[in-house]
Amino acid sequence: MATWAHPNPAANKPTAKGEPGERPPLWVLDTNVVLDWLLFQDAAMLAPAQRLMLGGARWIATAAMQEEALEVATRTVFARRGAALDLRERLANGFTRHADLHAGVVPCHADAPPLRCADPDDQMFIDLALHRSAQLLLTRDKALLALAPAARVRGLRILRPQDWAMPTAADRPRA
Repeated sequence: MATWAHPNPAANKPTAKGEPGERPPLWVLDTNVVLDWLLFQDAAMLAPAQRLMLGGARWIATAAMQEEALEVATRTVFARRGAALDLRERLANGFTRHADLHAGVVPCHADAPPLRCADPDDQMFIDLALHRSAQLLLTRDKALLALAPAARVRGLRILRPQDWAMPTAADRPRA
């Protein structure tokens, strides 16, 4: 088995199975889930966040996802949670520490038609997850959750953070 090194040193720690170098499953997090984790410490994100921070899974994102999260964090609705620049900085630090950023997303493989999200703003999450063969997309968004049955056939689970459970065989990386 080839050794795999993640840019985040915490991700190079042995996995729950204790096998250093085993490739952790790939996860995609939508914007609201990222905010819940990195800014609002939502209880539903406690277990998934712990798995990510211990290297038992790898969060993948694109620069566009990061920009969207940074923009959302500066909206006036969050003003009671802190100054916009402070929220942006905390969020940017979270992306730097925990996300594996990709420049962009190439459309899915030609042998499988893309899944179309009813909300065009959320299409980037499903596209990245399918293109990179992610095992999990965490979201609370109804348009993304509606794609769960079709995504499951392709090996991608789409779940709300509160529905996530400890890893199953489906979470293990594909050979």
